[in-house]
Amino acid sequence: MCGICAGIGSENQIEKVVRGLKKLEYRGYDSCGLAYINETKNLEIVKCVGGTENLENRIDKTDFSNVVIGHTRWATHGTVCEENAHPHISFDGQFAIVHNGIVENFEELKKQVDVQLKSQTDTEVLVNLICKQSGTTLEKICNACQKVVGSFAIALIENGKDEIFFARRGSPLWIAADEKGVFAGSDISVFDKNFKKCFCLEDDEFAVASLKKVEFFEKNCKKIEKKSISVENVDFFDGFSDEQTFMLKEIKEQPIVLRKTCFNLFSSLDDAKICELKKFKKFHFVACGTAYHSCLMGCQFIKKFCKKQCEASVASEFRYADNVLSKNCLYVFVSQSGETADTIASARLVKDAGLSVMCVTNEPYCTLNSLADFVLPTFAGKEMAVASTKAYTAQVFSLLIFALRLGGETIQNTLKDFVQAFDCEFDVDKLCQLVLASQKVFFIGRGQDYVSSLEAALKLKEIAYINCLGMPAGELKHGTLALVDEKSLVVAISTQEKTKKKIESNILEVQARGGKVALISNLEHNVDVDLKLTLPNFEEFLMPIVSIVPLQLLAFEVCQRLGFDPDKPRNLAKSVTVE
Repeated sequence: MCGICAGIGSENQIEKVVRGLKKLEYRGYDSCGLAYINETKNLEIVKCVGGTENLENRIDKTDFSNVVIGHTRWATHGTVCEENAHPHISFDGQFAIVHNGIVENFEELKKQVDVQLKSQTDTEVLVNLICKQSGTTLEKICNACQKVVGSFAIALIENGKDEIFFARRGSPLWIAADEKGVFAGSDISVFDKNFKKCFCLEDDEFAVASLKKVEFFEKNCKKIEKKSISVENVDFFDGFSDEQTFMLKEIKEQPIVLRKTCFNLFSSLDDAKICELKKFKKFHFVACGTAYHSCLMGCQFIKKFCKKQCEASVASEFRYADNVLSKNCLYVFVSQSGETADTIASARLVKDAGLSVMCVTNEPYCTLNSLADFVLPTFAGKEMAVASTKAYTAQVFSLLIFALRLGGETIQNTLKDFVQAFDCEFDVDKLCQLVLASQKVFFIGRGQDYVSSLEAALKLKEIAYINCLGMPAGELKHGTLALVDEKSLVVAISTQEKTKKKIESNILEVQARGGKVALISNLEHNVDVDLKLTLPNFEEFLMPIVSIVPLQLLAFEVCQRLGFDPDKPRNLAKSVTVE
């Protein structure tokens, strides 16, 4: 989940690589650093704990380098400290490396390299393993990578040389080149409109970049030709706009995202594709985190509008379960980035079994899409905050449209009216006060509202660090009610007429134990609560998109009042590219 960035060219690459690292901080911000060849052709390292602003303070503004590699870290092996920050140097000082991924057999390899290590990381083992191999630098890297079990995207530079070496397995790595030089990173966004085309390094492929060109190689060091990908239409994020945080900006962008999704998706889901997808008798959704919650919602849509069997699995469970796979089932993998490690591994498992794969992603060029027989794009645009907001609503809306089209529903005008009327204006101040005054917080709902309760609880956990629970309202009396007392707040979500009376009964159960209740609803309820937040009224199947927005705003406001950074929650990163 770390981010790597590298540049080589005629201009000073230090500032360019730092700017690239800023765009990759969503992948990790425990520490960061640079390695570069200075003007006397010697290797220099600058690294620090914290984000890129700390790194900029460490860099001498007069330094110049044509050859730079950089890294922003989410800690996997070793604590957060300067010694464990990347880049790492080989024992003889000849090589510096940055690495995204995990070397699973690093303990075994550590014995093979047999050198005194300065850090606790698997990456320092890797750079020393490379150093200990024989042959040219490219041969050293190829030989070392064959010994590695795990995933990696690496950039390596050598003392005294104007070259950058790249290798990839499992973790994403993009490389672009023009007449001014070569640039690379974990995400296409690092190219920042400076390049028209780029290359995707595939598993067990290698590249060598010099000042004016880049060459590609197989694992046997045989040179290969690669086709480039156009990046002219890629969404390169360019700032906070009028908001001071990415998260609030992205919450407020949701009306625009829904309009884009509505108008773009109907055209991409043509009749021929829908006809081909209708042959499947069953659907199985697979994802992690917030994307898993969108899968749960997608399941409900498929059952409601298509009358077909559907289930959802957490990717990290699916890949190790005793699944009964079927050719009559379409396996749908959902990921904002398209680079989620467990989701990709699950998709490969299905693909290797010769079965059909569909992917729902926010990135047009990603690993998950390369595995897909069908791709359902979302149109959220670049999402930078770690806690997903607009990508979630885009996924839910995309899966809704998919289910409607598959089920033959002709309600396009209803959706158009919805996206034109939808906004994100909710006053959550009083609800925020209730949360801050409570020791325990529970979110409850039934059906689609249960899924919303899971996502609401996840948001509050992710950025406000409040230990809360989202659960089916009917399960309260099966254990959790024992936790409810006068210090508890239960947030009940109710947007379905058929379960309204049941939710009212659950509210009374909470109040009988002294708990406070906040009700989030568009319905008329015959029960007194401590706070009611009234939602605008739309078709029932659209209400999960409406109800989640005030709960996203709630998490944001609680986070802000507690003094935390909503964009960079502790211990988390956005693109989970490791198990």
